[in-house]
Amino acid sequence: MNDELEPQEEVASEPDATDQAREIEELKRKNDESLEKLKRLQAEFENYRKRAAKEREETIQLATARLVKELLLLADNFERAQAISKNSNNAGSDSQGLKMMYYQLMDILRGEGVTEIGTNCRLDPFQHEVMTKVDDPNREEDEIVECVQKGYRMKGRVIRPARVIVCKREKPAEPANENDNHKNHDDGHECREENEEDENQR
Repeated sequence: MNDELEPQEEVASEPDATDQAREIEELKRKNDESLEKLKRLQAEFENYRKRAAKEREETIQLATARLVKELLLLADNFERAQAISKNSNNAGSDSQGLKMMYYQLMDILRGEGVTEIGTNCRLDPFQHEVMTKVDDPNREEDEIVECVQKGYRMKGRVIRPARVIVCKREKPAEPANENDNHKNHDDGHECREENEEDENQR
């Protein structure tokens, strides 16, 4: 007689639907967080790349500007040499050679974006440096009378302001106010009276 009970097979418990939904939601949350971190890292890297490129460009521009300033001094000397050569006896060949070298130098500078600052205008403190002021009846107030040294921009940025002489009207001396004179006279009289009283008290 087989009274022994056959062993029952263990039935694997299926996961609850709520637990599955919770697990899926957690995975979605982690995935969103990872995606957000990736986007932030990508944005930071892009900003770093742009910043590094801008700093590199500024460094190049500063180095170029220093070199251009030195070349501008050379251009000034060329202009002076041409002026002296015009007044010398052998002005022909020397002046022509200097002129050719000067034009070649200016072509090189223009290739680097260098342009001359205009001085046939009114004073612009951002582009002109005032050396002195004169009262010129033929000029308007703050109008540039003469350019002492040429100024230049490079790619729109001033690298050397133009040194200029500007017109400045001299204001006529204002006449003394009669009321002020009368007041000063009265003040002086009061002071004298006070002095006399002090002497009488002594």
